[in-house]
Amino acid sequence: MNSLAPYSRFSVIASLLLTCAMLIVAGCAPNTAGEIISPDLGPKLVLAQSSGNVSAEPTAVPPKLAELAPDQIFAGVPDDVRQTIDNADIVAAETIALQYGCIGCHAVDPAEVKTGPTWHNVGDASITRVATESPALYLYQSIVDPNAFVTPGYQGNIMPQNFRDTMTAQEIGDMVAYLLQQNGQ
Repeated sequence: MNSLAPYSRFSVIASLLLTCAMLIVAGCAPNTAGEIISPDLGPKLVLAQSSGNVSAEPTAVPPKLAELAPDQIFAGVPDDVRQTIDNADIVAAETIALQYGCIGCHAVDPAEVKTGPTWHNVGDASITRVATESPALYLYQSIVDPNAFVTPGYQGNIMPQNFRDTMTAQEIGDMVAYLLQQNGQ
């Protein structure tokens, strides 16, 4: 009888281990009635967890430059700079952009990717670029102090830092006025 005792102990231990293994495997089985990963799973789960009381804020529509009053567009711009913008020659700005190499890094065509941010729609984009600056001030600062704010996704220290000294005040005003007119058309 003693010779059978080790086998019965082994059988009991083996059956206990087998039972534990089966319980563990059963606990890991997927829930066939549950949702599977899909593109709309997130909203479904939110809806299920909220008992059907889901509210979403509408996506904010960015303002357009045409909707702003002149004092909103030119706030903070020094008086002498404002005067050059008011007397700007938009046609001359295209020549200035060529003369100073601006078009080597900036494009008006949204499909054309260059080293600098696109000028396509920069007039409207300038409204929200820097929350504390008016569109005209932002564009002026971007010319005379380009590293004051670097557009996300672009590298700093690429644009020349000396346009305040190399461009005339009127050339800067012409460029700001030109850029304000770039509204995605």
